[in-house]
Amino acid sequence: MSGPASAGPVRPPRAPELPRRRVVAALVLGSGALAACTALPTSGDVTESDDSGAADEQLVQTAAGPAEGAAPDEIVTGFLRACAAGLFDDFTTARAFLTAAASASWQPTATVGVYDGSTAPVITLVDSEVTVTVDLIGVVDSVGVFTGAAEPDHACRYTLTADDSGQWRIAELPAGMLLSDGDLTAGFGSAPLFFLTPDRTRLVPELRWLPRHEFPRRLIEALLGGPSAWLAAGVTTAVPEGTAVGDDGVVVEDGTAGVDLTGMGDLGALDETQLGLLVAQIRATLVEAADLTQARSVTVRVYGEELGAPAALPAVDTPPGAVVGMCAGAVVQGTTSTRATLVAAQTLGGDTASHPALGADGTVYALSRSSLLRVPPGRNAADVILSVGEADADSDSDSVELLPPIADRHQWVWTGAEGGLLAVDERGRRAGLEARWLEGRKVAAFDLSAESTRIVVRHRAGDEQTDERVSVAAIVRDDGTPTGLGDPLDLPAAVGARTEAVVWYDPLSVAILPAGDGQEASGILRVPVGGPLATSITSPAAVAVTADRATGAVQLTDSAGRIWQHTGAAWRVSATDVTDIAYPLP
Repeated sequence: MSGPASAGPVRPPRAPELPRRRVVAALVLGSGALAACTALPTSGDVTESDDSGAADEQLVQTAAGPAEGAAPDEIVTGFLRACAAGLFDDFTTARAFLTAAASASWQPTATVGVYDGSTAPVITLVDSEVTVTVDLIGVVDSVGVFTGAAEPDHACRYTLTADDSGQWRIAELPAGMLLSDGDLTAGFGSAPLFFLTPDRTRLVPELRWLPRHEFPRRLIEALLGGPSAWLAAGVTTAVPEGTAVGDDGVVVEDGTAGVDLTGMGDLGALDETQLGLLVAQIRATLVEAADLTQARSVTVRVYGEELGAPAALPAVDTPPGAVVGMCAGAVVQGTTSTRATLVAAQTLGGDTASHPALGADGTVYALSRSSLLRVPPGRNAADVILSVGEADADSDSDSVELLPPIADRHQWVWTGAEGGLLAVDERGRRAGLEARWLEGRKVAAFDLSAESTRIVVRHRAGDEQTDERVSVAAIVRDDGTPTGLGDPLDLPAAVGARTEAVVWYDPLSVAILPAGDGQEASGILRVPVGGPLATSITSPAAVAVTADRATGAVQLTDSAGRIWQHTGAAWRVSATDVTDIAYPLP
């Protein structure tokens, strides 16, 4: 997948003017600005060694154990350093800082608190209790799911006790461990797992963070474990219950990944379609992460028997086609001189039409004041399939604003009115959408993912412009009909944009126009769904953004109405007479 050039990673915004802390000691334990292989403390005994015998062929991080006579705060500081190196020594050094009882119960990767490494953690010692205060930006759970958080003064407390020889050791500690964002990317790799849409015709990616050691095997184990809680309501999998990685594991040789599976029961009871889909999920998961797995092809064996070829499914980065927009009252596709007219101005009946959307079957939808119009292919008349508020209102002040529509691949059209989210079919019948997390809240903007399985929503508390959130959720369907939304996954880094818009940038991230000095501020912020670091993309100043949801292609509209398109290494103006542009779904 490719897209506009990036200016580099940026961290989620923090609350301004944080209060000063009175502390005993402040130590830099990790820095996200350091390179991945050296993202360790800038002080202390942390080293790297080239372990040529390691199967992963990567630099191994090491840290010193507890020093003789070390004070409680020094023990905690050393423990946190050892945690950063723990993925390379199975946390043997880190456990040396704990009492025997604490070591026996400690599960370091059960939960990983990720903090902003550009701000030094603060170590405070009071008697035998040490408090570590960090700017927490998220948490990685035991299966690699990252959940964003914005806690500028997150405190972790460690209680120490002296052993029989008078040496301080940690007796009580929070669950899991703390890592800076730099240490996370040094010790963990991020890659998508691939599940299936409910109709089993498309792949759906989900980003996971897993330790780099034996990364291919960890990826497949995570895939076999199924989707995370927020995504599970909208996807399925071809993995039979009880399937596990076999004794031969996952081995990559000469670019081919050999995957050994077991626990699948009687293979004869599984049809070829399901087996093909299973191989397709495994192949996509390993090959899309080729930078980390080195896999270009996949062979799957069950009980020593090789499964067949993967099912043929569309690539998740399949381009959707050219944008659609309005030009002189008509709906057009494309912004160049070769643009095509999809619906003539007279068909839409006047100059009030706006925000067109193109369905997979060629049907065009557009807004007209507080109504949603539908024009099937070959028709020269528009049908009104939805009206809200006063349908015959002549002025903008009397009409209810509809959000720009999106036609999904199941022939449902999504929009919003009076703060609520709506989905209607070709006859205007509304779907009964259940989304408890949106009750009492106002939807300001939304977008659908390319495969129509996920939705991103910007929403606020009631009629107040407060408690803004940006959330991603799975769309729950019954034979294609949307019935609700799953539990939300919040994206704190996407809050506080200079416009309402939030769009799917590609299959694994969304994009916003970040807040700046005035409406003419430039740049795009790409926010991963399930990742700690957003990426700033250099761009012209803009007031509107649309993206193709698949390849990272972006088009912008500036305050003068010019359309900017990224071509090669530069942005150029592609049109000055087209408005309300949006990409169709592929």
